[in-house]
Amino acid sequence: MKIFAWMVSIMLGLIVAALAFVFFSPDYSLYIVRSGSMEPAFNVGDVVIAGPLGSDGIKPGVIVTYAIGKNLITHRVLSIDGNTLITKGDANENPDPIPVQFSQVKSLYLFRIPYIGYVAGFVRTRPGWLLTIILPSLILVGFIAKDIVKEALKDEKCVKTILKKENH
Repeated sequence: MKIFAWMVSIMLGLIVAALAFVFFSPDYSLYIVRSGSMEPAFNVGDVVIAGPLGSDGIKPGVIVTYAIGKNLITHRVLSIDGNTLITKGDANENPDPIPVQFSQVKSLYLFRIPYIGYVAGFVRTRPGWLLTIILPSLILVGFIAKDIVKEALKDEKCVKTILKKENH
C-alpha cells in the first residue's frame, strides 16, 4: 500500500510540475473551455494546452487560439486566404463571422485534459478556496503543532527524570 501511495504521489507531483511548467512558460498556455463550440474535440470544463505555432505553420484542419479584443477563441481553421483565416467551431453550423488575421493567432492546440477546468473554476470560489487551500493548510499546521507538543512533553519528561536522579 505504501508503494502505491508513493507511486500516486510521484505521478501527481509530475503532473503538477508539468502543468506549472506550461503555466509559467511564455511559449505554452492553458485555457479552460467555457463553451461547447468545439464539441466533440473538447468539452466545457476541459483544459486546452496550446503551444507555439511551430515550423509547420497554420494550415486547414488545425485548431488555433486567437484573440478578438480581450476574448480568446479556440476554433478549427477551415481555410486560409492570404493573411486571413476562416475558422469555425466543430459544433457550429457556420464559419465564424469575423475572419482572423495571422497576427491575432496566439497559439496552436496541442492536447486537452478533460474536466480539470471544473476543478480550477471551483478553486476560484470561496468554498473551493477554503476546501483546497485553507483546510489542507490548517491540517498541516495541526500536524506540525502536534509534533511540537509531543517533543516538548518528551523534553519535559527528560528534565523531570534528571531532576529526580539529582535529588536522590
